[in-house]
Amino acid sequence: IHGVGLNHTMWKLQKDYFNKKSNVYYDLLNHGKTKKKYNEINFKNFNNQIIELISYLNIKKFNLIGFSLGALIAQHFASNYNDRINKLIIIASVHSRSHEQKIKVKKRYTLSLNGKSIADDSIKRWFNSNYLNKNPLVYKYFFDILKKNNPNHFLPAYKLFVESDKYKINFLKIKKPTLIITGENDIGSTPEMSLILSKKINKSKIYIVKKAKHMCIYEKAKKINSEIDNFIST
Repeated sequence: IHGVGLNHTMWKLQKDYFNKKSNVYYDLLNHGKTKKKYNEINFKNFNNQIIELISYLNIKKFNLIGFSLGALIAQHFASNYNDRINKLIIIASVHSRSHEQKIKVKKRYTLSLNGKSIADDSIKRWFNSNYLNKNPLVYKYFFDILKKNNPNHFLPAYKLFVESDKYKINFLKIKKPTLIITGENDIGSTPEMSLILSKKINKSKIYIVKKAKHMCIYEKAKKINSEIDNFIST
């Protein structure tokens, strides 16, 4: 499950690595090529989307991987449909933001709400500057995705992301093995948040990606893909 403002193509490096396994990559509601009819959206809407998708594809049980907003959706899904999951992988998830962190993310949302572009700022928060300097096409790739977004479509999901702490998760209902991943230098989905999550989710383990920021799944794909592969294979 991808993050807010993105689409399933952000998983390109995972698609390449796991190309011999059975995988499903999809666009969230109001994103990519899916329905864009929601003026307001909640986690139940996103959970229902997963249920409809796996019902259509006749998938009984599966490993669930979510990034950023997708990580939150995955946690909500796992707490409500624990029996449908084999293992859960949470990547770059926020949890119990501090007052200062809430102010920062709300400020970015307000800028978007007022028609200001946050694409450049977002990408520079997601990736290390050295990596972007060496990979200008990666910057352009993500910049193009963000710039093409219709604010009326992705802002309802962004609002949900900003206000996610209001939507409580019953972590006691997540009973499947869980891998929690985040970048060492991710200022939005911090290692501290992941440590707190790991204490709330039984059967969970943490992988902190050294010298990585929010988009660790892309910048440090080799390490993370290997970690995920080992986790779901054991």
